[in-house]
Amino acid sequence: MSRIVKFFGVLRRNPKKSIFFSAVLGYGINYTNNKLEENAMMRAFAEEAMKYGEYPQPLSSQPRHVTVLLNPAAAGGKGKTLYERYCAPLLHLAGIKVATVRTEHEGQAKDLMAIMENTSAVVVAGGDGTLSEVLTGLLRRSDKKEAVQRLPLGVLPLGDTNSATSAILGIKGNPKPRHLAEATMSIIHEIKRPLDVMEVTPIQSSDADGPPKPVYAASHLEWGAYRDARERNDAYWYWASLKRYMTYVFSSYKDLSWDCSADLEYSQPCSGCSICRAVEKVEEVKKPEAPQRWWMAYLPRTKTFVAEDKEEIDYSNIINEECGILQKTSISNTCDVAVCTKNNHETADIPGYSLVLKMGPPDIGAFDFIKEGWSREWNKIKNYTSEITVGEITIQPLGETKNKKGEEREFNIDSESFEVRPMKIKALPNAVTIFAPNPSTLSPT
Repeated sequence: MSRIVKFFGVLRRNPKKSIFFSAVLGYGINYTNNKLEENAMMRAFAEEAMKYGEYPQPLSSQPRHVTVLLNPAAAGGKGKTLYERYCAPLLHLAGIKVATVRTEHEGQAKDLMAIMENTSAVVVAGGDGTLSEVLTGLLRRSDKKEAVQRLPLGVLPLGDTNSATSAILGIKGNPKPRHLAEATMSIIHEIKRPLDVMEVTPIQSSDADGPPKPVYAASHLEWGAYRDARERNDAYWYWASLKRYMTYVFSSYKDLSWDCSADLEYSQPCSGCSICRAVEKVEEVKKPEAPQRWWMAYLPRTKTFVAEDKEEIDYSNIINEECGILQKTSISNTCDVAVCTKNNHETADIPGYSLVLKMGPPDIGAFDFIKEGWSREWNKIKNYTSEITVGEITIQPLGETKNKKGEEREFNIDSESFEVRPMKIKALPNAVTIFAPNPSTLSPT
């Protein structure tokens, strides 16, 4: 008893040291508890993956082979470590042959997808930008119809921005180790579903050697002052954890895209009708059969396996009089414009064949700009003054597309920067196949 009294006496005489060591002790206990829970979680996932790997496969079946496109710069340079700790062990325990390709520069994932062959699936280990590159490389291929069926995609949310990947996987908040493991298990168990994307095509090509090439994205396009402010985030590194808030303070008087004035031309969403889904049927030409010889009757006959055709909807009898009818409007002095797909937590309830055009307030002041910026960082909710649901939209910028230094202003397509140009955006429902579990089965936080 005397020792206890003496111990509390020391704490009372040294309050500052007591508070410091209590905080260190509390942090240590919390860290140890989290590590124990994490190890137990990974042990359970490892046992599940091992059971899958030990399941007997027919001799005639080919072993699964996945190609992982890993962005080592993701998550502030921790992407490779997170992948090797929470994802790669599960793939190997499941008996899957894994080829990991580390991307070394911007655009490499897009170039690799243009020539990707001899793999059962492609896994995107990165953020929204890496996923956009993979989608662009895949959907630009001349054989994209066959490639989309042959190359399903998996996503591991390892990037600095994961708005698209988190929405696809049903994750709210920052991805945690459990989410990485669950995303990996959906690849192992081949839980597939279609993914809707959007196609962004410049109307004027910046390349004189060829026509404009489309860019494909899963989540959103963003243009305006808030986008520009976030791009300045790293310049205020000396504010440490407060830099994402202070960037709006210092950017409130900088040269940002305050004026996103534009002419808009859009059409209403259409799920499919005789106008937008009219496909000319090409008559199949039968090849002449080779002449039969008498001795061929004694040879074993080979079996020809034909892929089962999916039941297609006949759109020729579906009439939609509003399909393709263009409506015109304009926006002026708007500081924020976004076009979102359903792969976004704020627009998850829209159909896959539609997009949402969101516009911020006109003539916003510095105080309101900072207030909204802080709200977006704290609550993760973006406030807009008006929204329009569209199927296709053409944006013709009217404001100044160059800053005071003469540099081209930019907008973001899934965290990738592009010069502000007139563009046409349309939704592509069920464009690719992706490995993703039912969002209801994932941990929300």
